[in-house]
Amino acid sequence: MSASLLLAAVLTATAVPKSLPQGGIAALTVASDAPLSGLTLVEGERRVALERDPSGRTFRGIFGVDLDAATGALEILLEPGDGGAPLVLPVTVLRGHFRVQKLTVDPKYVEVPPEEQERVKEDAARVHAAYAGGEPTRRWTSFARPVAAEGRNFGARRVYNGATKSFHSGLDMAAPAGTRVTAAADGRVALAGDLYFSGGTVLLDHGGGLFTQYFHLSRVDVKDGDVVRKGAVLGLVGATGRVTGPHLHWGARWNGARVNPEALLALPAWPEPPTPPPPAPAGLH
Repeated sequence: MSASLLLAAVLTATAVPKSLPQGGIAALTVASDAPLSGLTLVEGERRVALERDPSGRTFRGIFGVDLDAATGALEILLEPGDGGAPLVLPVTVLRGHFRVQKLTVDPKYVEVPPEEQERVKEDAARVHAAYAGGEPTRRWTSFARPVAAEGRNFGARRVYNGATKSFHSGLDMAAPAGTRVTAAADGRVALAGDLYFSGGTVLLDHGGGLFTQYFHLSRVDVKDGDVVRKGAVLGLVGATGRVTGPHLHWGARWNGARVNPEALLALPAWPEPPTPPPPAPAGLH
């Protein structure tokens, strides 16, 4: 019997999401009767290696859908690294309940003035490079809110000064200016700086394609490349960039999908991440 058939026979259905709302994210666990060299989650153009335990019999990962994903039936494929037919997992994408939010902001954040357009392009390139340079190995074990406030407005259709411009891809977390903003989980600072739209910005890379965003900070206390632990201070709440007042924008992305960071809080705690192998000595391949 092939490894893929053994995998299908022992799938732990209780750890596989049957449905997710738009912008949802959940954990999954897969087991095999025989050791496998690897297991890859495939959904559309996404290919994500699941985390393998030392025995090669248990694999874990997370799966998310974009806030603008098509609703209805979706198929996730699990491809064994040793060959064999992939295992198909059906997931239903449910419609999210998103509001329409009408905001009045400085006109320069609706129509970017000519003198700022080059900066906006440079900001976009920095953000793209940060996401493209994500680490493959998980760093996180669990998540916590970066400020004590509850979040709102995830997925809201944003109407700025009467013109629809975007979906709001994070949570607005109300907090006074100067409130400390802490890392939601262990991670590496993929980007830290001042960007045109998001103001004082930190992007944390948690490994495995998972990032969290911290926008509109009045002060940024970390720099690119810093490795931080859960609860480390990243900066202070502010009102920088395209905002109507002081608050924290807390967002999350899983392999490009814009997901609700609130769902990260419900993920089960995971063991300490695997230690990456040491680099090969120079001259050896």
